[in-house]
Amino acid sequence: GVKTALIEASVAPGGGSWVSGQLMSAMIVRKPAHTVLDDLEIPYENKQNYVVVKHAGILPSTLLSHILKMPSVKLFNAVAVEDLITRDGRVVGVVTNWSLVTRAHGTQSCMDPNIMEAKVVISSCGHDGPYGASGVKRLVQIGMIKEVPGMKALDMNASEDAVVQNTQEIVPGMIVCGMEVAEAYGCNRMGPTFGAMLLSGKKAAHLAMQKLGIVTVEQRLEELIAV
Repeated sequence: GVKTALIEASVAPGGGSWVSGQLMSAMIVRKPAHTVLDDLEIPYENKQNYVVVKHAGILPSTLLSHILKMPSVKLFNAVAVEDLITRDGRVVGVVTNWSLVTRAHGTQSCMDPNIMEAKVVISSCGHDGPYGASGVKRLVQIGMIKEVPGMKALDMNASEDAVVQNTQEIVPGMIVCGMEVAEAYGCNRMGPTFGAMLLSGKKAAHLAMQKLGIVTVEQRLEELIAV
């Protein structure tokens, strides 16, 4: 029952997950995130503390095939977020434009953007780069946070845990997840494993549901177990 807009600057969502982050076929998923693969019925080879999916493209394609069938979800692909909408110290939406228009700013006459207001914004723009971490970098520019310290040197195990732990509401109305968390909170750089990506996104979804006052199935089970 939650209306969700997925805004993707590229044609296909998923970033480096299509090529396992390294232009390679197989994908490494650190446990316990393999439970997400179980939910999606994605086959894998079981190792010690991780699993191997034979081709990385199976994960994003399977996820999209499930998500885009949902009547309450709409994908806006080839659409870039150019700015945030704020009101009374709170993020209340995003300013969008066609990605090609965004990249052509300065070479053409004015092309006004569109806006999407939202009760919760989840920013998952990835690690720093030409278009990375743009959500938290914009928060610095408009004075809502002091700085983006950036990632520390690589420590794969430490980073996987830290990214999930630091997935949170960074300012009122805006949740950060994925490698944008590492940029925002100075976590270690991560190698090409996708456990934290999956669990960080799942945690962000639960946080958003809590803010909307919706109790998830997992939360209800936890309450029953506690009783």
